[in-house]
Amino acid sequence: MLLTAALSPACSAGSFDYTRAIEGIARDIADLKGSYPQLKDFSVSGNLKADEYKISYGYHTHPPERRGGWTSGVPNPDEDGIWFYIDFHSPSSTAQIHTQPVTLPYCIGEMRLSWLSLEGAKTKPAGGVIEEILKKHGATACGR
Repeated sequence: MLLTAALSPACSAGSFDYTRAIEGIARDIADLKGSYPQLKDFSVSGNLKADEYKISYGYHTHPPERRGGWTSGVPNPDEDGIWFYIDFHSPSSTAQIHTQPVTLPYCIGEMRLSWLSLEGAKTKPAGGVIEEILKKHGATACGR
């Protein structure tokens, strides 16, 4: 199982169209369906909550087997599956999903960007290409 946890801490100033960014990210992920079988059921209408700046998706997942850590609170992928969560949120958020210790410092506009992902061992890894999509739509290292 591949584990990816990415994208949080303090952010840069400026105006930013968050709705356009999250919708663009969802569309670009949907465009990957032909190259990544684990994304075949992803849909913009079904997996995007634009008004909450949130995308979540699971394919061939099962309840978590471990106790403790953030992976115990989310669906875990089968060998051919994937689960991921992307959101934009306030830098002052104390929600458990936004306070994970194993994250990279990425921001989008004046918000933080959370990206948590689990991929099955027998999937073509999609994490790197999704990270590039996030950057394409404005994700940057915080403080840069």
